Amino acid sequence: MKRKKEKVKQEKLFSNRQLIIISVVMATIIVLGFILYSLQTQEVEFSLKAAIIDQLGEEFPSSDFNATGTVADILKDAGFNVSYHRSETINVAFYKGLVKYNYGIIILRTHSATREGETIVDFFTSEEYSANKYGDEQNNGLLTAGYYSWNPEELYFAITPKFIENLEGGFPKSVVIAMGCNSLNLTCTEMAEAFIKKGATIYIGWTGLVSPSHTDNETIKLLGGLLVENKTFSDAINSLKSDPLYRSKMEYYPPEAGNLTISDLITEANTHLTSKSAINNLGYSFLSIFVTNIACLRLKKAFH
Repeated sequence: MKRKKEKVKQEKLFSNRQLIIISVVMATIIVLGFILYSLQTQEVEFSLKAAIIDQLGEEFPSSDFNATGTVADILKDAGFNVSYHRSETINVAFYKGLVKYNYGIIILRTHSATREGETIVDFFTSEEYSANKYGDEQNNGLLTAGYYSWNPEELYFAITPKFIENLEGGFPKSVVIAMGCNSLNLTCTEMAEAFIKKGATIYIGWTGLVSPSHTDNETIKLLGGLLVENKTFSDAINSLKSDPLYRSKMEYYPPEAGNLTISDLITEANTHLTSKSAINNLGYSFLSIFVTNIACLRLKKAFH
């Protein structure tokens, strides 16, 4: 009789051990699944945050491009959380933190210019230039000095394509609209390439000189086409007018992004978020089962 009881006890212990082993294996599989899934989905998704970066605001103020203007209203109506950055805040430090803001739409209402004798476009800050500041950045080609044609005596820091390439992190599949002159001169695509390398989906800019009033008007039309009419980037940009004085026009880079819409980016982001949520819920369910099984085993041992 005693041997029979010992045998039953051993069988129960063996059964309990089996259950523990199975639970541990299941938990291990879940944890590994989480790790593998995380490794496969490190890509940052499109963000419903937008920025109006108004470096032109002090010299060429526009009631359409501020925290409560037409552009902000279009973005908000489309579901974006909008941040407005005034001219005096657009310094080197601001650009260093640009990636960290996680903007899905970046509107760069900034001066930009091609370098003399070179095929590179740089973006102006509102920070006065000093040869004694940002020594490493200047020596490594991340920053340069720029001046306005109407005031060549006053220099400002300007950021280069290398500056964008060296930012920490990446853009969340951003749509970058560069409103300044030559921002997408077809012989100077380094700045566009830099944004794309850092995670942007599309970069939009002007092929030559453009007047402030014209770039303002056409950018508003562009946003209406993209966010109100749900046009593709190609259709929205091709419907815009060239500058009547300088004959420049808006173009986009890279060419393969032309068939996309902003709603495509939003849908993709929402789909990935839903998938992640479902997997997380499944993982938590299995983990709960594992914890419950272990708790039950302990209770059985306590009352055995």
